[in-house]
Amino acid sequence: MHKSSSRLFVTVLTMLSCVCAWGADRWETLKAINLVENPTNQTHVGPRGELGPYQFRSSTWKMHSQKPFNMAIDRASSDEVAVAHYEWIKRGLIDAGIDANTYNIAMAWNCGLGAVVGGHVPSVSYQYADRVRNLVNTIKQQERDTVASAPKVVPAPAHPKSNFDLEFDTDHSKPHFVLEDDSQAPLLVVSTESPRFGLSLPGVFALASTN
Repeated sequence: MHKSSSRLFVTVLTMLSCVCAWGADRWETLKAINLVENPTNQTHVGPRGELGPYQFRSSTWKMHSQKPFNMAIDRASSDEVAVAHYEWIKRGLIDAGIDANTYNIAMAWNCGLGAVVGGHVPSVSYQYADRVRNLVNTIKQQERDTVASAPKVVPAPAHPKSNFDLEFDTDHSKPHFVLEDDSQAPLLVVSTESPRFGLSLPGVFALASTN
């Protein structure tokens, strides 16, 4: 592989890794923001006009939705706007050359994208971002603990395979044959006076003569 192709391959892998990481963090980040903004999901209007699980203001809501602002108390509608606002902040940070991680997204959520891009972030927004990031880490740890404590599924053992052999012999007036597997009692007894012949093919059971 040429050096230029190798560098391109590494760059693409890095970009894909970042995209996967951002996608994986979005749910945890929004859940943490909800816990910081409105942990009890109050439905009354806040002192600055904020409303709903994510405490949107009317101006932010109208950026991403044509629904009336009072729909912010509806969880499904509020979640839609939250995802749209999260992605809008993330794109704005990337365009400005700023790492679109949980901390910076939470900071922009609190004080505005322009303040983060312009470097005019108030101290309260740093504290807000710290709280969100800590909650995200707690949520992820709880998810790992849940997976680790889940009961393990043990696959059923495979049934032993053997060859299926069938042979009739007219030397006896009524030859008997038994259909059996490798571990159980006979499953079927066959009695016949047919002419002698043989058959062998792969299968689960083995046919053995009782003569």
